[in-house]
Amino acid sequence: MERTGGGVENSGADSSLGVWSLLTFCLLSGPATGDQHAHCSEFLFLSPPSLLVRLLSFSSEQGPCGYPLDLPPSDLPSGQGLPPLPPGFPGLAPGPVAWSPLSPTVVIVPGRRPARLQPSWARVMAGELLEAGLVNVLVADWLLPPEQEITEGARQVGERLAQTIKTLLEDQGSSPELFHLVGFGVGAHVAGVTGACLEGTIGRITGLDPFSPVFSEADSSLSLDHTDAQYVDVIHTNFNPNEPVAPLGVPRPLGHVDFYIGRGYQLPGCPQALMKREQYLLCSHQRAYRLFTSSIRSYCPLIAFPCQGVEDFQRALCTHCHHPGLNICPQLGYDISWLPPDRPITFQPLTAVLDITATDPFCVTPFLLEVHLEGNTSLEAQLFIQLKGDVRKTPVMLVSGPSLMQFESHQIHQFLVSVRHTIQEFRTIVLHFYSQRLLYLAWRKRRIHISHLVLTQLPRHQGLVSYRTRSVTAVENHRVDVYLQKEE
Repeated sequence: MERTGGGVENSGADSSLGVWSLLTFCLLSGPATGDQHAHCSEFLFLSPPSLLVRLLSFSSEQGPCGYPLDLPPSDLPSGQGLPPLPPGFPGLAPGPVAWSPLSPTVVIVPGRRPARLQPSWARVMAGELLEAGLVNVLVADWLLPPEQEITEGARQVGERLAQTIKTLLEDQGSSPELFHLVGFGVGAHVAGVTGACLEGTIGRITGLDPFSPVFSEADSSLSLDHTDAQYVDVIHTNFNPNEPVAPLGVPRPLGHVDFYIGRGYQLPGCPQALMKREQYLLCSHQRAYRLFTSSIRSYCPLIAFPCQGVEDFQRALCTHCHHPGLNICPQLGYDISWLPPDRPITFQPLTAVLDITATDPFCVTPFLLEVHLEGNTSLEAQLFIQLKGDVRKTPVMLVSGPSLMQFESHQIHQFLVSVRHTIQEFRTIVLHFYSQRLLYLAWRKRRIHISHLVLTQLPRHQGLVSYRTRSVTAVENHRVDVYLQKEE
């Protein structure tokens, strides 16, 4: 992707943004535990003098709280194993937690956090996995000393997690292909180190907006890449800066499939200005784990299109699903039924782009809008549209981009239109060519002649559904309603 990353540890673009750096450090793990989980206290909560790592098990019988998984003693040096629990530690199981070695296992790996903040999003994700029927759901709980360098800490945590999984494999008779690591932020790189220590035998690693500051300039062995598991998928949600702060997520491709969401900053539903400072900084980054969690039991797919860059996607240059070795559009999220079963992966690593809505389940239905112009008039303008059905209608959408574009006669102009998936039938399209010219006399306003207009649902392989309209004339800075005729 043609993006630039960078920054310093945990948020700011340079040392002058120390306040932002501190804020990001405190909140990168996600929001603190909500009221529904106020009674849960299974995550480590004491600032450790040395690295602490342990596995928490979640099950439908235990409720929303996790419980430490009882494992044989580790042969790692003191301070790197599973820590003893403080006397009277609340919310813990009285004995070992059941674990099925022959069933698939998802291990959720949060990012770095201060001890006082618990990653409640991990509990929510674990609950969704259990509701979906998964038996083994684990969370790799870890804490570093405050002064611990983050890249070295991630390496140590990854190595410790690899040793723990190796213990499960050897003593419990499980298989590495059954393991799926899901890491957020720094946790994505921890998962990568774990997979590398296990020589890429892990079945799947999902990187949720892998953390960029510090890791972008660190040794490549400390970053997630496609050799760390049999299948590595990466969700990039904050690959462009939230000015004046550098992107929190890694901009470059890392996996077999890298999903890039929207513009990579100020995603739908996120604050567009600094008035809500914490959310302005973190919302797009945290959208990665929200998207994956939503996908676990979603009734609509998050379809992405193979594409070289976000700009090409926005210019409607990526509307086909074909990629060498893959004849279907990639689908973001937990479900990988679209993926060829062969391992190693039979297609070359690819980047794919998609739009989302502001709220769960985030799905959109993409359309290709083709405007065929005729006549002798050209116009420099922005194109706004609105689609209307019998009951519902879309918001007014700017489809031509933030700058004025040249609409030339005898040309076909293409635009990508993303519609909330709940709106399925259209009757009318409203066109508005906004030229920014302040004209009060009607005869001075330019007219654009459209020979026909085609709105085609994507992806095309799912069956051609399109809407068409006949010749229409649009006047600059005026809305025109155009009737659509559906064709299947």
